[in-house]
Amino acid sequence: MSLFLLSCNNGTCEDEESLEFTNSISAYINESKNKDLNLLERKEKLQVAYKLINTINKDSLKKSYFLNLVYAHYQLPDTTNFLALNNELLQLAEATNDSAIIAKCYWRLGNYYSDIQNKNDKAFYFYNEGQEVYNAMGDAFNASLMLINMAIIQKNIKDYTGSEITTSTAISILKPLKKYRELYSSYNNLGIVFNELEEYDRALYYHNKALEYTEKAGLTNLVSTTLNNVGVVYSNQKNYNDAIQNFEDGLGYDSLYHHDPHLYAMLLDNIAYAKFKSNNTTEDLPALFYNALRIRDSLHSSSGISINKLHLAEYYLYHMDTLRAREYAQQVRELSLQTNNFKDYLSSLLILSSAEKDSAIKYSREYIRVSDSLQKEERAVRNKFARIRFETDEYISETARLNQRVMRISFMAIGLILISVLLYIIKDQWSRNKFIKQKQDANQEIYNLILAQQKNFENGREKEKQHISRELHDGILGKLLGVRLSLDSLNEEDTPAIKKKRFNYIEEIQNIAEEIRLISHRLNKVSLVDVDFKAVLEELIEKQNRGKTKFRLHVTQSIDWKKIEDDIKINIYRIVQEALNNIHKHSEASEAFVLINKRDPELIIEVGDNGKGIGQVQTNKGIGLKNMEARAKNVNGKLVITSSDSNKGTLLRFTVKM
Repeated sequence: MSLFLLSCNNGTCEDEESLEFTNSISAYINESKNKDLNLLERKEKLQVAYKLINTINKDSLKKSYFLNLVYAHYQLPDTTNFLALNNELLQLAEATNDSAIIAKCYWRLGNYYSDIQNKNDKAFYFYNEGQEVYNAMGDAFNASLMLINMAIIQKNIKDYTGSEITTSTAISILKPLKKYRELYSSYNNLGIVFNELEEYDRALYYHNKALEYTEKAGLTNLVSTTLNNVGVVYSNQKNYNDAIQNFEDGLGYDSLYHHDPHLYAMLLDNIAYAKFKSNNTTEDLPALFYNALRIRDSLHSSSGISINKLHLAEYYLYHMDTLRAREYAQQVRELSLQTNNFKDYLSSLLILSSAEKDSAIKYSREYIRVSDSLQKEERAVRNKFARIRFETDEYISETARLNQRVMRISFMAIGLILISVLLYIIKDQWSRNKFIKQKQDANQEIYNLILAQQKNFENGREKEKQHISRELHDGILGKLLGVRLSLDSLNEEDTPAIKKKRFNYIEEIQNIAEEIRLISHRLNKVSLVDVDFKAVLEELIEKQNRGKTKFRLHVTQSIDWKKIEDDIKINIYRIVQEALNNIHKHSEASEAFVLINKRDPELIIEVGDNGKGIGQVQTNKGIGLKNMEARAKNVNGKLVITSSDSNKGTLLRFTVKM
């Protein structure tokens, strides 16, 4: 009991130490998120966590902490260490065939190239890789999330048809799963796609579907986003009143400024722009533009600042204030070049070509050059995306084709196996039936032989009875009558000569008594009523001796055939019979023998000849030899056939326990 308690205490200590160790890893990762620390200190926390993780031996636990560590580097952001550690984790997951971790690594690489590097082609590639892994795992939900990410990238590079197809695929997966948040994202993306395609009615339809899913999922924080998107569609339709109404409805949600200042500034800017485009010259303009710009400056939102300043440049150009228009357009031009925002860069060139008449040709040429370059790049990226999807579809098709081929081969193999098994069963049953029939025939034949022997014995006994009757009647009774008459004639005289005669007659009576005793002894031998198996064998040999081969039989006298089971005698008879038939048919022997001997606890049956040997007759076992082996096996006996060279004959040796 003391040892048991000691082992329990030790185990508890180990568990506590393990728990403390793993908690310390989590603590270091959490401390790295403390924004009160400088970047170097936060990286040092993650470095300590990394060293601790590498001391863990259990792969599943190690990978779990590794995932958290990689994401912490992504959040810093520490892109160099993020990429290195993500690749290290990916290698570990591939080595252990951990599909869930592999897919997660691809997902994060897609996010990295999409959000940080702005490399849509690489982002699309890794999202597609993640989607394939999730599909292989049967994880439809996460596979659909990869599709949504891919669809958004396709929309961003103006592959609107591809984005529509990919989004529709995601929706078909998400609907049965009732994933309302993700369905919102899908329909929202379709609304943006059809807005870009200038199919405004369909765009409004999909944005309204997105609104429905905000209600189903309780996503009230996304209602303002969707109302903003609806307002943009109306604005593009030049339906500025409805546009302004939706923008203002979006602004009306409680504390939007505090919850989502980015969206708040966007709605302000969009209201201002819709009012400007509708020629609604109110006191709000350009103050609304500046209010939105002030918020975006505080948030350091480069894309929002560019849009805001483009709207101001357009506003001032419309009001013939070319100086301010050029100023804001130039600021957008410089900022968009720094951030690789080529869409806003082209818009700034258009405004500058209108605001600076002297440089209009220069800006127009630059616009055409950049626009052509962007179109070529977008076309190349779209082709690359199409190639990635084509290779994926081709891989899926090839996999499906190979699976179908494997299925066909499997069904054919199963069919052949079933047919083979069926044929084997039929053949085995046929062999069994044939063997049973042969056994029945043999039993019937032996039974007939026994009946014949019994009949012969009865005939012999009848003859013997008649013979004894004649002997008694003609011999003994006659002699007794003669002696009786002679003795009667001698009763009257008593001379020595008469006495001598009487003595002779008495001796004669004794002789008659001896003869009666012999006849009685002969009658006692009628106990041979039981069938003599040796006699059955002798009759078999006698039948075989009618041919060219001379057969001899020798049976040891000490064998008590009555104590030997009938099944053994039947199989002995059948084996000897088959062996004799084979000698007749094949051996060309002049002499043959059957020897039955006893060597307790076994009977030894040998059948031999001086013929040309079985090896020259046949190389494979025929049905006769197989039947003999089967019979020997049936009584747990052993059958051995040996054959010498030419003219030295064959010997069959069969041993069986009595």
